[in-house]
Amino acid sequence: MRRVEHGFTLVEVLVAMAIIGVAVIPLLILLPGSLGPTQVSDADLRLGAAGVRKLEEVTNRLRADINSVGAGAETCSDLPTCWLEWTIATELSSGTTGVGVLKTIALTACQDGDANSVCDAAENQIRFDAKVTSRP
Repeated sequence: MRRVEHGFTLVEVLVAMAIIGVAVIPLLILLPGSLGPTQVSDADLRLGAAGVRKLEEVTNRLRADINSVGAGAETCSDLPTCWLEWTIATELSSGTTGVGVLKTIALTACQDGDANSVCDAAENQIRFDAKVTSRP
């Protein structure tokens, strides 16, 4: 009587490992490239959050008093290289009763890498725009 053994030989296992290794190496080469954009996105997310907070603050102050806020700039409290710049422009103003004032807010959040307190074109930036009207 002949005995049949089930399983793989050592040669079969080594060939399978070589095939898997050849298939996995190109995927590992792609891995470092996929991590880079995630880090940039994290910085953009943090800049965006700081910009949104400041935009909400300026918008709320203008809603309370349409002439309460002017142009300005400041650092972000929670990000060391973050810089915020904003301008307020009167887009429409009317002396007519029942017609209010329309203000435009332009806010830029950037990573001020050279620490010159200016959002330079070469630096990572996110821009926000909003409009607020007074209620006569």
